[in-house]
Amino acid sequence: MKGKAKKLFYKAIVRGKEIIRLGDCAVFLSAGRPNLPYIGRIQSMWESWGNNMVVRVKWFYHPEETNLGKNLHDGKCALYQSSHIDENDVQTISHKCQVVNVEQYEQMVKTKKYQDSEDLYHLAGTYEPTTGMIFNTDGVPIIC
Repeated sequence: MKGKAKKLFYKAIVRGKEIIRLGDCAVFLSAGRPNLPYIGRIQSMWESWGNNMVVRVKWFYHPEETNLGKNLHDGKCALYQSSHIDENDVQTISHKCQVVNVEQYEQMVKTKKYQDSEDLYHLAGTYEPTTGMIFNTDGVPIIC
């Protein structure tokens, strides 16, 4: 076969009762890490040759996974966005979740719908895994 195989891109896919769209956040299957699930934002989805469905994901990091580690002010549902991107089989998506700013998070957890939600997280800042640098949500570096 000459040239590159064509990819058929999708804006959304249906998995069970859920519709997963570009830009959605999702929990990914992770054996042996129930307390630190893999969380990512869907960048793109496509069907490659052989009918394989692939998802490109931009990953979030839990505070425990950063050089700084867990801080008391992080809260139990804090995540750091990152530049870490990779591709995974669509089958590794467990279900959708939400990652919102801390103000939205504080409002949402006051409501009955999200009070006990394990799928609601708030953005604590940015983590650059290649350098270990951590920035708060205003872009100010946090000294380790």
